[in-house]
Amino acid sequence: MKKRTSSFIVGGTIAVSFFLFQTASTGRAEELTQAAALQNSFIWLPSVPSGTQAYVVFRKAMQCKQTPQTAKLNVFTDSRYLMWINGKYVDRGPCRFDPIGPEYDTLDVAQFLQPGQNVIAVLVHHYHDGKAADNGDSFCGRIMRHAPGLAALLEVTDADGSKQSIRSDATWRASSKNRFGPGAFTWTSIPDNMDARRDEGDWTSVSFDDSAWEKAAPIDGKQWGPLRARRIPLLRETEVEPLYLVQRQIGSADPQNYADKPGDGQREAKPEIQKALPIELAAGSHVVIDAGRFVQAYSAIDMEADEGSQLELTYAQTFFGSGNKPDGWQCPGVSRYTARQGRQTFVGGDTFGCKYMVVRCTAGTVRLLGIRLVDRVYPFDVVGKFSCNDPLLNAIWQLGVHTIQVVSEDAYVDCATRERVEWLGDAVMVSYPISRLTMAGPGADGKPYWSDPRLFGNTLRHMGQSVGPDGRVKAHHPSNRWDIHGYIEDYSCVWISGIRTWQNNTGDLALVREMWPAVTAQLKWFLDRRTERGLVLAREFTFFGNPLAYKVCEGATLNAFVAKALADSAQLAKLLGDSSRECEYAEASQALTRAINANLWDEAAGTYSGSVTDGKQTPPTAHAAAICLFCGVVPAERLQKVESYLLKNIGSNEFMPFQYAYCLEDLAQMNSDAADFAALDVIRRRWESMSRFETQTTWEAFGPGENCHDMGSPPTIYLSRHVLGVGLDGPVADRRLVIEPHLGDLKHAEGVVVTELGPVSVSWDRPAADGPLGFELEIPNGATARLLLPGASKDVRVTIDGQEAVKTNDATTGRISVELGEGKHRGETHP
Repeated sequence: MKKRTSSFIVGGTIAVSFFLFQTASTGRAEELTQAAALQNSFIWLPSVPSGTQAYVVFRKAMQCKQTPQTAKLNVFTDSRYLMWINGKYVDRGPCRFDPIGPEYDTLDVAQFLQPGQNVIAVLVHHYHDGKAADNGDSFCGRIMRHAPGLAALLEVTDADGSKQSIRSDATWRASSKNRFGPGAFTWTSIPDNMDARRDEGDWTSVSFDDSAWEKAAPIDGKQWGPLRARRIPLLRETEVEPLYLVQRQIGSADPQNYADKPGDGQREAKPEIQKALPIELAAGSHVVIDAGRFVQAYSAIDMEADEGSQLELTYAQTFFGSGNKPDGWQCPGVSRYTARQGRQTFVGGDTFGCKYMVVRCTAGTVRLLGIRLVDRVYPFDVVGKFSCNDPLLNAIWQLGVHTIQVVSEDAYVDCATRERVEWLGDAVMVSYPISRLTMAGPGADGKPYWSDPRLFGNTLRHMGQSVGPDGRVKAHHPSNRWDIHGYIEDYSCVWISGIRTWQNNTGDLALVREMWPAVTAQLKWFLDRRTERGLVLAREFTFFGNPLAYKVCEGATLNAFVAKALADSAQLAKLLGDSSRECEYAEASQALTRAINANLWDEAAGTYSGSVTDGKQTPPTAHAAAICLFCGVVPAERLQKVESYLLKNIGSNEFMPFQYAYCLEDLAQMNSDAADFAALDVIRRRWESMSRFETQTTWEAFGPGENCHDMGSPPTIYLSRHVLGVGLDGPVADRRLVIEPHLGDLKHAEGVVVTELGPVSVSWDRPAADGPLGFELEIPNGATARLLLPGASKDVRVTIDGQEAVKTNDATTGRISVELGEGKHRGETHP
């Protein structure tokens, strides 16, 4: 595993993270100086016009007197880059970006430099289809059409303190004549189209003669918005080991299939690929490689080949579950490699989400000597744990954790294969909550950064950068796609509420200020669409399963979302000192809540109609009940009726997995045994098939299709946050936790929940439903906790650490409330 140094170093302690986003003046001044230098250092190759897909190699030779003490290389490219120094692979990037807000990478390259001659080689891929940026085509979900360019700044310090600085300028040499050629356009991963015969030699090496190459030309850096340092860490690259051979086909012969595990049928168990190599492939032959788990990886193949021999690489989600055939319909694109004569290596230019890789020879003869997959994802470490007396729930919790690891790249993406797009709703409602509860990122001095929010911050910022002239923010960005899903009304509300969540969990107002103009513009768009009934007229909750999805109406779910977004914005306005908007938004939220209850309540059904359409109420929907509860628009006198309605419909086939991010939270807030039982029951029934599926990841829908999708992971949130019961109690600055278990029918549950204050370990034991509840807890240093236990205060005694606890009755939850300080605690309730 490579050890990476982030260009954005953060503190691992909560005291530092409070001020994480207020960069020290000296550090910010240095960043501004570097950014200005980069902005004035853009270059490109004159012979390659903008708007033409091309791969251009840039090279720069330099001398080092000695092995450098430090060497930092700041680099930005449009669209993407791969970098080598002295023939050794360094990294690839940059982070996905909107050209109005580009971010440069900072690479620690001291280990690659040597005394004497050194060469930097950067392959820049200008990804463009020659079409206008606003034509609505899908193009690519991770890259926006824009101008090509490279900006680089290397700063080297020797042991004697001497410095040298090298930036990209007209002294750099460049060529578009290399093995990389324009390939097919896809919405997701970018397939390779390589011909090694086009290389004039190893242009990554020091000895390569580039004197015949063209000179780079300076271009205007103002084509991009102001550069700034990358806000998230560099991605982590890890070689996937071991890889397994699951199928080998030689020519026209029947394929030889290997068993998934020993004793599986009559076949030999799948061997490790390194033990099966070398493998000779002639035209028509192929091998299928199993990564052993779902990954987001690029491939590397060492080989010997005859000149002109050709390989095709494809990727797949399933094999054993699809009749011993790699199923790659959700993994679009075929990478093609044409070999030169002799020993050589293919290294892929992009990552692909997959569990299986197919290597197929389509011409000539290739002798495979080595096959590698390199997983490339956000450097999250899993710290959270969950274990209970039900193995099925344990397996389901793990599915969600692994899925979020795979879809956490330079953004929280929806799925690992079909799209890899930064969808707003997915990130706010599923990916961020799971990474927050179970993972830590890299912090300063090697310390973990608990509940690392940086990827979440990037998502919120990217959406704010997408705001259009009409005030709407996109549902996913950065991309040029604009179709029925380019804008989603309820997602824009979730974006605003996500900003409120960000402020609560980080204490940071800088991002709130940055996003505030877009927030006010989006709210104006909604408020301008109120009807005479006081309801917003727009598309209803745009998600599959909702019978009113995509319909323009005065919908219950959308209006509930808008009411919550207004209430959250009123709180943000208060923190920003914007008193006029604080009052405006608070009053608008209250008025909208009244309008929902006046116009959408169905007394006979005891819940909310789906909408008012053409002046008439439409039938109630489970979605309306779930979202009205989630958004807090149900008045106290109607709460029991709506909760009862949702309990009766919680297993409804109307609900897709994503909707349970809302429904399971509703059940937890009910604070009843019936709701706790219902939550575990629906998780078991609806997620059991996922737990048995070969990908061991969660699905987009309740049925195989897109088999590694974050929208299928809400149970992991519920099991960590509500069964184990740990969360923040108020703003992070209060340093308060709330611990409130919802065990349902479980007799035992234990684990670790990650919080901004540090990891919290808990263990719950309740052998009998009406018996005592035993528990062990560990509260992080400097934190306090409110322990909320089931039972009425007058009926139950609580002992903690050998003494009877002072307890009160929590009016909101009806539970026993006990205050705890830092450290380990052991206790028990006595019915």
